[in-house]
Amino acid sequence: MKNTGSHLVYVALIVTILMPTSGFAQFEPGTNLDQIYTLKKVGINTDAPTTPLEIRTIGNFSGDFLKLRPKSSSSYGLTLKAVSDVNLVKYIFDLKNLSIDYPNIMVFDRGKVGIGTALPESDLHISSGNDGDAILTLSADEDNNNESDNPLIQLRQDGGALGVNIGYDETNFGANLFGIGRRQTSVDHWDTFIINTTNGNVGIGTKTTSSYKLSVNGNIRAKEVKVETGWSDFVFEDDYELITLAELEAFIKANKHLPEIPSAEEVAENGVSLGEMDSKLLQKIEELTLYIIDQQKEIEILKEKAENKFR
Repeated sequence: MKNTGSHLVYVALIVTILMPTSGFAQFEPGTNLDQIYTLKKVGINTDAPTTPLEIRTIGNFSGDFLKLRPKSSSSYGLTLKAVSDVNLVKYIFDLKNLSIDYPNIMVFDRGKVGIGTALPESDLHISSGNDGDAILTLSADEDNNNESDNPLIQLRQDGGALGVNIGYDETNFGANLFGIGRRQTSVDHWDTFIINTTNGNVGIGTKTTSSYKLSVNGNIRAKEVKVETGWSDFVFEDDYELITLAELEAFIKANKHLPEIPSAEEVAENGVSLGEMDSKLLQKIEELTLYIIDQQKEIEILKEKAENKFR
């Protein structure tokens, strides 16, 4: 909202009105404003104010009962209005800026608070209506000067023993990491779910994602996993060089694993890439198929020779 200077003038006037000295007073139109400075409490529509400033409506009042506007223009300002409904009174703050009304900035309705809506459906109901997508913005460390200032939402139940921490926390989640951390038996765990906002990598059960888009420290259960990678049908090309069984036997004796397949030690240290390993295993199956075909051909030749020998 613009015209900040004018707003400050009004705030200063209200603060001045509320300055405690002594006495009560009622004012009629034309009252000398200098008398205000001697008051301890001011009442409007009441001769017994119980607070420094008390404003009461007359009867079952609905409508605007407090407006803050600069002297030079009515195009800016804030309005507090009451909406009576049987025994219910809603208090609504409306904002007016450049003759454009932004209704229902804040509504107090039977203990419920609505922002952007006149009909809050929960204890706190925030709505952008039909204008804009950003409903709630939390920010901290605006000057990028204190990394311990973080926008963090904490949800608690069971006396604070259970809950979650959601947002940024440089100390606990880590630098440039958005996280959801769980709280169990009053102990916070900060690696439940992590998004590295620098590269978009995601960690579950770990803050360390390295170069992986998804890192999971734990078991994964799924109905199906689809891996998009290269395949090994090149084995069946005419120019593919299949090593002999003798060469294969020598390699196995020397290395204790198949060619192009990692050893047990390598897997223990580096893990296995599922897409690459599936392709390699298929390659070995296809090579085995070629060995079987060649052996079958040799069997047929030997069988024919044997039959010819005994004719």
